[in-house]
Amino acid sequence: MTSPLRQQAVNAEFLTRSYRISGEVSVRSDPLLDQLNDHLALFVHVERVFVSPLLDPATLTGNFRSVEVRKDTLGLVVLKRAEDGLPHRQGRYIGRDHIERPVVTVAAGFEVRGVMSLHPSVNVAELIRTTPEQFVLIFDASATLTARREVVFNGGAILLNRSQIEVFAALDE
Repeated sequence: MTSPLRQQAVNAEFLTRSYRISGEVSVRSDPLLDQLNDHLALFVHVERVFVSPLLDPATLTGNFRSVEVRKDTLGLVVLKRAEDGLPHRQGRYIGRDHIERPVVTVAAGFEVRGVMSLHPSVNVAELIRTTPEQFVLIFDASATLTARREVVFNGGAILLNRSQIEVFAALDE
């Protein structure tokens, strides 16, 4: 999944309960998931940004050279490519002995469906309850806005904020 040439930035859709923040994050020093899980930083720096309301996506609230997005208000981050969601230490999320575990969550006004790639010995529900990471990685995911079910975001990866999860289910248990 990883490329030998490290990208400099990733494009992402940052979704809160009311806004869509589209932009680019530098990953020269740390992958996006590592930045989101950094407990010492409250914000993530995003460049080349477009902001629009979720319920009126055609309305542009503004475009900015750069913004700081508060991480604890994010519900989820949608990434086009699965590899853009991987942290430096990838062994937890990919491996030849890992299996795909289908999951569904309700978080920040979105219904999220996808798979978690984990070692067979990992209890998915226990992982969600106990991991110290604020954001968890879901592959091949879709996020449907519950207030307007026709609004769907699809991506190779979704980074889901555990503190915003209202319901979580592992579908293979």
